[in-house]
Amino acid sequence: MDMKVDLNVVELLCSRICHDLISPIGAVGNGLELLEDEVPEAGAEALQLSIKSARRAAALLQCFRMAYGAAGNQPSFAPADARALAAAVLEGGRVRLDWPPGPADGVVPPGAAKLMLNLVLLGLDCLPRGGTIAVGFGPDGAGRPRATVTATGRNAGLGPALSAALTPQAAAGALDPKAIHAYFAARLAESLGGRIEAAAAGPDSVALAASVAAA
Repeated sequence: MDMKVDLNVVELLCSRICHDLISPIGAVGNGLELLEDEVPEAGAEALQLSIKSARRAAALLQCFRMAYGAAGNQPSFAPADARALAAAVLEGGRVRLDWPPGPADGVVPPGAAKLMLNLVLLGLDCLPRGGTIAVGFGPDGAGRPRATVTATGRNAGLGPALSAALTPQAAAGALDPKAIHAYFAARLAESLGGRIEAAAAGPDSVALAASVAAA
């Protein structure tokens, strides 16, 4: 798999990662400050806040490592691993993950599980008010491995910026941190011999899918 991106894309990805990590890491700091103030009634709550935020920050780091880094390209990275990372990131949040185990959990071409994780993150971008992300995997009409993600929730949608970032004609110089993930996911799909298809799947629902070249 040969995937090349320019410096602007790398910079925007860094901005996106930092943005997503600021909140849980900041909450850890706030919780520790409350403990430092030695307010008895706030101590237990502050400790729980710190633990929860630290776990979320760790989950995000693990997820980003596999979704954006070279580690996700390894043949050993399977759909079951991607599902566990996605579940950890979404745990306790406004989005519920519907990704049941299946026979394809460990039998996919290299990079396919990484693409599945990226589709989940793209689905998350489509749910401004929370909802459900349903994930599936199986052969397409030509027998190629195909990942599907359906994001359902109030006001679900890609929006113009994300839709534009998914197109082959998308210009890296016109992106912003909000759209950078969609751009990266689309380029990843192309590097695997496929493309991301996006369409409305009904009221407040968006369907995302991508087929990849067989191993």
